[in-house]
Amino acid sequence: MARGLIGRIGFALAVCSLCIASSLNATSSSPERITIIDGAGRSVSIPKKIERIVPLGGALRFVVYLQGFDKVAGIEAKEQKRPLSAGRVYALAIENRTAAVPPIGEGGPGRLPDYEKVMSVQPDVILTMGTELAQVETIARKTGIPVVALSPSVGVLDSDNIRASLRLLGRVLDRTKRAEEVIAFMDTCEQDLSARTALVREHPSAYAGALGARGRHGITSTDSEYAPLRWLKGRNVAAQAGRKGHLFIDPEKLLVWDPDVIYLDVAGLEMVGEEYRKNPDLFRKLKAVGNKKVFSVLPYNYYHTNIEIAYADAYFIGKTLYPEQFRDLDPVRKADEIFRFFTGVVAYNRLKEEMRGFGKIDFTDSGPVVR
Repeated sequence: MARGLIGRIGFALAVCSLCIASSLNATSSSPERITIIDGAGRSVSIPKKIERIVPLGGALRFVVYLQGFDKVAGIEAKEQKRPLSAGRVYALAIENRTAAVPPIGEGGPGRLPDYEKVMSVQPDVILTMGTELAQVETIARKTGIPVVALSPSVGVLDSDNIRASLRLLGRVLDRTKRAEEVIAFMDTCEQDLSARTALVREHPSAYAGALGARGRHGITSTDSEYAPLRWLKGRNVAAQAGRKGHLFIDPEKLLVWDPDVIYLDVAGLEMVGEEYRKNPDLFRKLKAVGNKKVFSVLPYNYYHTNIEIAYADAYFIGKTLYPEQFRDLDPVRKADEIFRFFTGVVAYNRLKEEMRGFGKIDFTDSGPVVR
């Protein structure tokens, strides 16, 4: 917990330092280069004008958010594989363009690129996301190319951290206007979600389970700071665990909390089904199951955080948890509005086709079924 707090504080200070460093460029840098402070607190000298980039570790999504794919000189093979998963909406937005970009390594959590292939595409800068500092330094040393680390967070949705990353990348790619547009959209979503529930006196208790975190998990995988519930000012029972962020709970703890409503990540439903078949009594004792108050949400942790999916989830949760406050809202239409803004494409039907979408979950003899 302390480490995460230090990381967030450090990144905030780093962004302030970025502004200071930029103001000194006229005297401390040559006209061709500038010095920035990246998300890991590193001082990095980069070309003033960036024409070619290599994004690693999920950083490509931020490039797509900022409409900067035209600068991508090399790409992880993971981003080119077919069929694409709709769990990464940004990948759907560029699916017809990635084949023309040279691969520079397999990609995936913890995997380093092929250094020779990276150097062969001659990028001005390499971008990383959620990469350990030691690996960032190794990539820079092995390639001799400036490496800019974006958000240091992995598996935890910290929207303030994401805002800082967007501003940093906007500066690097000369997309500051677009970065501020994305941040303003984020602000609008969070303010709207919060305002709709501001006058609610009695919040139903809720639990988010089967959440992905470096893989798929069953019902005991949760998040005490689950962002969609936090934006809605919802009553997340997992907060009672006394631990921050993602955690695994004892199944019996779920019975003790006995939430009014349960939300399950569709990516983990198969594992939930296995758990149900092994111990159906656990589920039958939960009032949310008996009252048919179990709903499916989309996975937003898919090769790091897809924030557009998190906002779409939040609006669906709002519709089901606070029907009166969200009576004017169509969650599917809102989801596609959000997807279009962030990535330029509508994607809800692809999401639903590939992994099921928003819906009510019934528990049958064979397991959970999304209606």
